Amino acid sequence: MRTAYLMSLVLSVSLALIYLFQENYTDFMYLFSNAFPPFIAGLAAGASGSALIKYWGNPSDKFSRVWLGFHLGMAFWFLGEVGWAVYTLVLRVEIPYPSIADVAWLIGYVPLFISIHLYISAFRFAISKAMYAIAAVAVSIGSFALFLFLVSPVLGATAEAEVTTLMVDIAYPALDLALFSISILGLLIFAKGKIALTWLLINGAILMNVVADILFSYTMLQDTYYNGHFLELFFHWGYILFALAFYTHRKEI
Repeated sequence: MRTAYLMSLVLSVSLALIYLFQENYTDFMYLFSNAFPPFIAGLAAGASGSALIKYWGNPSDKFSRVWLGFHLGMAFWFLGEVGWAVYTLVLRVEIPYPSIADVAWLIGYVPLFISIHLYISAFRFAISKAMYAIAAVAVSIGSFALFLFLVSPVLGATAEAEVTTLMVDIAYPALDLALFSISILGLLIFAKGKIALTWLLINGAILMNVVADILFSYTMLQDTYYNGHFLELFFHWGYILFALAFYTHRKEI
């Protein structure tokens, strides 16, 4: 367990350093920015697949469906990363957005949401009114802060944007917040249990995506996004946290 956490920390710091000093290797950074995401997404998909193999019983088993959903979600996100890489490195489309890759990413939210819902519903007897209240307050505060500092500028910049782009811009942060709103209940339920760390990591991963997706939408609409932008770090860290969450759960139960 310690080795996995240490390797994740080293990888996270190394990624930050790569992005920090990218001015010294701009050509390499373009390649890295587009070629690395499938690998880190593949790591998360592999971790979820490993957990699926361990927990799989039969299709009618709720816990089996939970891990099938987690794996499908990570698999679709992996396909999204591969799609983006093909567009940029093979087809030479500098910033393929929106594209077929977004279809895969957006589809991935569905099994992830279903998985978290199924997992939590199995322990709904443990959800108190206080937990609902805490979750509602946390999500409300987070939503307000994100709207005030990020979503509002994004909406203000969409006046001349295409309808499809606008819909995709809004879909990502909205789906991220939907995931967070339900995953935080899991964190509250298992806060003192054996899998508390797993749910902390899942919530952290989702928050990384909330920040990354809103920053991406904003920079795209401001025409300031480029391959190698620092916001990509949040996507990478999100995948690392997801991989750690699945690995931790598999080791602890």
